[in-house]
Amino acid sequence: MAALGSLVAGASLAPPPARAAAAPPRTPLSRAPGQLASVYDVLVIGSGYGGAVMAARLAPGRSLAVLERGKEWSPDAFATGLVDTLAQFRTPSAPLGLFDYRAGGSIDVLSGNGVGGTSLINANVVLAPDRDIFGPWPQAIQDAYASGAMDGYEARVRTMLGADTVTETDALRKSWFHLSTTAARKRQGAPVQARALPVAVNLRRYQGQPNAQGVWQAACTHCGDCVTGCRIGAKNSLDVNYLPLARSGGAQIFARIEVDWIERLPDNRWRVHYLARPESGPAVAGSVVAASVIVAAGSLGSTQILLRSQARGLALSPALGTRFSTNGDLLGLAYNTRVQTNIMGFGAAPAPFGLKRVGPTISAMADYRAAGTPVAQRYLIQDAAIPSALVDALRLAMPLSAPGGGDVPALQRIARDIAKRGTDGALNHSMVYLGIGHDSASGKVELDASGNARVLWPGIAKEPFGQRMRAEMALHAQAFGGRYADSPRSSPLFGGAMTTVHPLGGCPMADRVEDGVVDADGRVFNPRGAAQAVYPGLRVIDGAIAPSSLGANPLLTIAALAERAAERFSQ
Repeated sequence: MAALGSLVAGASLAPPPARAAAAPPRTPLSRAPGQLASVYDVLVIGSGYGGAVMAARLAPGRSLAVLERGKEWSPDAFATGLVDTLAQFRTPSAPLGLFDYRAGGSIDVLSGNGVGGTSLINANVVLAPDRDIFGPWPQAIQDAYASGAMDGYEARVRTMLGADTVTETDALRKSWFHLSTTAARKRQGAPVQARALPVAVNLRRYQGQPNAQGVWQAACTHCGDCVTGCRIGAKNSLDVNYLPLARSGGAQIFARIEVDWIERLPDNRWRVHYLARPESGPAVAGSVVAASVIVAAGSLGSTQILLRSQARGLALSPALGTRFSTNGDLLGLAYNTRVQTNIMGFGAAPAPFGLKRVGPTISAMADYRAAGTPVAQRYLIQDAAIPSALVDALRLAMPLSAPGGGDVPALQRIARDIAKRGTDGALNHSMVYLGIGHDSASGKVELDASGNARVLWPGIAKEPFGQRMRAEMALHAQAFGGRYADSPRSSPLFGGAMTTVHPLGGCPMADRVEDGVVDADGRVFNPRGAAQAVYPGLRVIDGAIAPSSLGANPLLTIAALAERAAERFSQ
């Protein structure tokens, strides 16, 4: 506790984070849908960590187009308040919304929608998985990790994403709080290590100048708003690195084009059917032909495209739609502790002085992946901030999601807390947790009556990873006199569903067509061909191909697998 006191004291003396000067307009990456040609060598569907990497590496020397269903977002277009944020959710009437939130009976899935995919709204954590978790994966992938071959691909990704780590000089109270409760749990005998996390955020390198790809970036102001879109341009999302590299290599990037299904042509080329949404006027259906198609629309997006294609006659593995995983995600809260944590983001508002510094959304973790621990029992607990746009919503939701699920005694306790400290005081003495563990990857993705992907997994609430992490989060909360609370969505009053921000699977990779949709290189199996035959020119490269949870934030793994697949593209 003394260590925490000294760190907090140091934080109180930290200067306010500098505010960035007004950013010059960025050169648009994307073209209007009407400029799409009729034929390409390569089509990449999606611009997230799989698609952006493939486009960047394959564009030189080829005619290549990237089709992104969302629009291109400039930093100043991201929301600044709750009302604006809600207006940026993707719905049937607003298909270009930034937040694709698919609510289900037992699982909600959140992903991004725009040029750069989920990188626009994630928490930027660049973390490698354990090397011994790949038992369900193809042998070639197991060998690549065991031999160290994947280390080089991961290093390449870290460099491109500009991964950096928060240090003591950043003086973030939430980080020191979490590292200190982790140290307390270790002293109590828990098999845990406290670690700072590398994040894809420009913490200090570019001070209002062009980055390595010529995109203007400011330094992070520690505002806490990474997950609602970085308005100052400090986030190293894919639209400031891999996608500009793809464009400079000759790739044509198209926004507002949503792929519906894929058709195999007699000459072994592929026709991709889409719906384009121009700036004005009605949506227009069309198609484009390519020798090679890379499906990289995310776990639900890629699975949806292949399910629709299968319904129109494309023969695919019986494993399509299986092995969906939440990556063991669990959201929780340590409520009203004795220590001020500064987790309430201030976004685009003038930066408050000293103790109000928030930092990147995630910056530290409690690591329960000790050597010798069975894979299923490993997990992480990471700290998290509340973006400014959602602070008001959490103020309202906390009384109903309090310990006890919103029962009368719990509400009475919350009322006493608020009377003593006020809502903001109680929240700003709290800690949001993101737990990541290992589930059984037993979810099933199917099409609903409207032809959209949905996840079915009635038994997920009974999986042991959730109970294990809840119990440990509660002990972290107790270290400073706080109480554990589930996320509001987990409360019976809000439907009792779990939420994942790291959806994986649906097009799992395997060594056999009976077990997976793609092989180790992402090539799609043809079940009507010879044993383990693949379709020429059709690949899936994104989180959909993971056949199991990773036990770590998945962006590094997805991008590294894409780097490997791009290198092997012509093999």
